[in-house]
Amino acid sequence: MKFFYTTILILLTTFFTSCGVGDTPENSLEEIQDALNNRDFDKFSARVDTEKLFAQIYDDATIELAKNCDTFKQKYPKDPYFQHGGDFLKTYNAEHRELHLNFARKSMEAYFANLPEPKEPHDNPYAYVAYEFTKLHLVSTATVENVKINGNSATVTVNVQGDGSLRGIFVGLLTFKLGFEKINGKWTLNKIENIEELTPTFVDKAELIWINL
Repeated sequence: MKFFYTTILILLTTFFTSCGVGDTPENSLEEIQDALNNRDFDKFSARVDTEKLFAQIYDDATIELAKNCDTFKQKYPKDPYFQHGGDFLKTYNAEHRELHLNFARKSMEAYFANLPEPKEPHDNPYAYVAYEFTKLHLVSTATVENVKINGNSATVTVNVQGDGSLRGIFVGLLTFKLGFEKINGKWTLNKIENIEELTPTFVDKAELIWINL
């Protein structure tokens, strides 16, 4: 699903970029950043519940895409994904859920394994996406705008800004509301809380980035 893959790709860009470090949830972001920069999967998985995060993104995105399917159908009439209505889209995503989630898993594995960049995306799509993580972070900066802590839950609002390069323009300006949970004394990322707000923008970006794949 183009929307899902693009969302994961840009979300990881958030953690590559330079965020200000403050109290506990911000420290979690710094550790995620360090783990990605050093390709340290153990350190990364200690701070990110990827199974829960990817599943939440996929399921919440499916709801939003189905709800707004008619709008996207009119905007992108050549994309067959939106041409059969919201009910069809929900059924399709349910049937292919594990396939799509496995793509996200394998792309993460390709990144941490430091697989070489393929000459063509179809040669190794997992390694291709992994390298896009790296390329996007070089043209992006991130700023922590706000942190709200409520007991063992926290929301960290992060603005991601691309530079004037083609990839930076693709990133643009994005605001993520990242949901953390305190587990065994450590803040763990497990949710994007504003999928509904991000959906239209990410559909547009997905149509741009995947059109030639």
